Amino acid sequence: MKRFILSLVLACSVAAQPALAGSPADAQKFIDGVASDVLSIIKTDESKATKLSKLEDVFSGAVDIPYVGKYVLGRHWRTASEQQQKDYLAAYQPFVIKNYAGRLTKYSGQKYNLKNARGDDDTYQVTMEIIDAGSAPIYVDYTLREDASSYKVVDIAVEGVSLRATQRSEFNSIVNSKGLDYLIGALQKQAARKA
Repeated sequence: MKRFILSLVLACSVAAQPALAGSPADAQKFIDGVASDVLSIIKTDESKATKLSKLEDVFSGAVDIPYVGKYVLGRHWRTASEQQQKDYLAAYQPFVIKNYAGRLTKYSGQKYNLKNARGDDDTYQVTMEIIDAGSAPIYVDYTLREDASSYKVVDIAVEGVSLRATQRSEFNSIVNSKGLDYLIGALQKQAARKA
């Protein structure tokens, strides 16, 4: 159940919304709108394939996937060839999208409350409380940046643990032991699997 809630948390952070004025309050409204949009998709009676397609569109339009992908690869991004960088980002995007969107079809009625929003420098943080009956609430901090047309989610911390930093550690270990081309192949295989 905890793994599903983490997937719900990520998905609730990435639906496309129109650009807002650039304040913590607007960032909070953005997250609230996104959560509503995602829940409306997964609560429908549409087929799993239709839901997945809609959720994948949400992900690809709203997460700053190149930014996150480069961050996750860390120092290996700078040492990768231009072709490896291109192949990595091409593999990372469908990996991220399918990895999280597919889990959302298991939604079972969790609810959320937005607790606060704050801004510093060029980012905004919004805290969400995920409520699952019979369990302690889970607190999630979203980090968003603005681009020319909308907000983009660039990180999520669940109970203080950054998912972006965790993935960076995992990818670094793989590249150090097996090489970047191995990681790219593994991401391609994961993305090719059915959700």
